[in-house]
Amino acid sequence: MAPPRRLVLFVEGEGDRLALPLLVKQLLTDLGAWSHLFLDTQPFIVGNVAELMADNGRHWVRWLNAARRRPGLGAVLLVQDGDLVRIRGEDFCAVRFARRLGEWSRGAGAGTTFSVASVFACMEFESWLLACVERLAGRPLPDGRPGLRPGAQAPPGNLEQAPRDAKKWLGRQINAGYKPARDQGPLTQLMVAHLDTVRARDMRSFGRLENALRLLKSAVQTGTHIVSPAGPSHGTG
Repeated sequence: MAPPRRLVLFVEGEGDRLALPLLVKQLLTDLGAWSHLFLDTQPFIVGNVAELMADNGRHWVRWLNAARRRPGLGAVLLVQDGDLVRIRGEDFCAVRFARRLGEWSRGAGAGTTFSVASVFACMEFESWLLACVERLAGRPLPDGRPGLRPGAQAPPGNLEQAPRDAKKWLGRQINAGYKPARDQGPLTQLMVAHLDTVRARDMRSFGRLENALRLLKSAVQTGTHIVSPAGPSHGTG
């Protein structure tokens, strides 16, 4: 059997840099993927999707070329917040923009020498945290600080549509407020024990994250590299 290949994470900000590896590590365990992938411990902070889309993806391709220099690269997973309304004068559509990034990634060798998957958390990474608020309420954070207030309950309805500012909502539920660089990682560390609760909310973007990892595992396992999502950049979202 071939040795496991490196999975590199591309994230938006410092809070994501600390939080996403915790979540992906658990999802890889759930998928039984460790014999095919190992998780790079140093995610790239690449900014938001508007920055990656600038100059026809020039910065995106530059980041991919930087990832290629890490030994044993098998796959890159990009996770971004999906809360933008317009980018460069165009209405935001997660599928359309992810496909466009996929097309540009081929210029760096994606789909040939390594695999790429792009995922937009709707509305934000923190929306996934909201999906298990009741499980986290009243529990101290792993570093001992108070976390969400006892009795906190997730907002009703579709969390991928509202609240639009999940960070602000969390800030009202934590006595010290919410700062992603300080709190996103510890809250995610608690969340990973309750992923079935998140899955039960049937959030399409979280399902997309799990499926992206499943596809990346299969690509490395079979040696047939992919770009996901595939397809025309101007399809329906």
